[in-house]
Amino acid sequence: MAAKKKSPGFEFIIAALKKNRKAAYQDISAAAAKKKLKVFPVMFGRAQTMLGIVKAAKRGSGKVAKAKAQKARAAAGKRGPGRPRKNAAAGAIDGSLAGIIDAVKTTEQEKARYRGLLERIKTIVDGALG
Repeated sequence: MAAKKKSPGFEFIIAALKKNRKAAYQDISAAAAKKKLKVFPVMFGRAQTMLGIVKAAKRGSGKVAKAKAQKARAAAGKRGPGRPRKNAAAGAIDGSLAGIIDAVKTTEQEKARYRGLLERIKTIVDGALG
């Protein structure tokens, strides 16, 4: 596989920055225009990064990524309306006898709560129908 060749404009920018590390884009752009080379600001920035003149942030660490991460953190703490609280103890059954008994007790409590709710719904429906 052949290596990708750099554009002549990019090579010109690199050579100019090697001569003068503090050269401005306008100066390099004007000199490149005299030689009929096309240069763009992004080429100047990449050349500066390659030569170590400026530091570049890692990809995916910009404003959008930070906003997305913050939104995910905020959503992780919220639960929808009517959803029960997260209970770490209820989901973690260790297989011991005490863990099994706790799970059965929790299930019985939930069953009693749901039965009470169903009875209240039945009385409301009976009252509405007749």
